[in-house]
Amino acid sequence: MTKEVRLTITGIQSGYGQEDVSEVTTMGQYHEKGGRRYLFYSEYTEEGQIIKNRLTIDPEYVELRKTGQGESASPSVLTFRLGQMVPCRYLTPMGYMELTSDTREIALKTREDSLILNLQYSLILHGSLMADYRLTIRAESLMNA
Repeated sequence: MTKEVRLTITGIQSGYGQEDVSEVTTMGQYHEKGGRRYLFYSEYTEEGQIIKNRLTIDPEYVELRKTGQGESASPSVLTFRLGQMVPCRYLTPMGYMELTSDTREIALKTREDSLILNLQYSLILHGSLMADYRLTIRAESLMNA
């Protein structure tokens, strides 16, 4: 079953005494299969390039996979496992960064017509903390909007 959804993605990045807040609203698709939930959506870079995103919500982990960042580019993959340090690979304009995610919270609330996913994690680069993150993804069915 696939549903059209309105996604609101709110991110708070903190570190080095600063806090940056961003919020994006976009349209996407919600799909369930084999005990997993999937959110598919696109975003645009400042250069107008389309990045396709697949968010997988599994009972054991959450994974964000980004594709379309260049003809020969492998996807960026950020994986979040509660209480675990997980290697991740993220494409930046300067090339790939080998990161580690350290996830403190994965909280999923579902209703018949919506879901809210809260993630709290840190990203670590070469053993040093880059930043702490709080990410909230809200998906609301358009059929009930």
